[in-house]
Amino acid sequence: MYHSEGLGLAAPQIGKSIRVFVIDGTPVAEDEPELAGFKKAFVNAHIVEKCGDQVPMNEGCLSIPHLREEVKRESHIRIKYYDENWEYHDEVFDGYKARIIQHEYDHLDGILFVDRINPLRKRLLKGKLTDISKENLKPTIRQSCQDRR
Repeated sequence: MYHSEGLGLAAPQIGKSIRVFVIDGTPVAEDEPELAGFKKAFVNAHIVEKCGDQVPMNEGCLSIPHLREEVKRESHIRIKYYDENWEYHDEVFDGYKARIIQHEYDHLDGILFVDRINPLRKRLLKGKLTDISKENLKPTIRQSCQDRR
């Protein structure tokens, strides 16, 4: 995640079938002060509520290199989860924090940010997405040979 300048990483992105993701907003804290010190692990997380305006923002993903697109996401969420110490949390997040959580949470359900973009735009990106799926463009996540089996 850090090597690839990412803000989050979900277990399915590295071939693990568990409901875990981690987030560290530190790399963008200079531009987004609310993310200073925002470093969390989410285990068995469940978003129980989404509300607020659907806010568009440009997103990218470590799983789909060299591609960024506008995605609309709710501005507020409520999520229940355990942290890395198995402490239970029921919290509300908004703004950029809510966006990052939603992006990583989607990975737990097999959803990529391109699944949430405008259908016409997705059709226009079909060739690039096909190249990525055929591994003509390598993901920016380092994987060992064992992880790729």
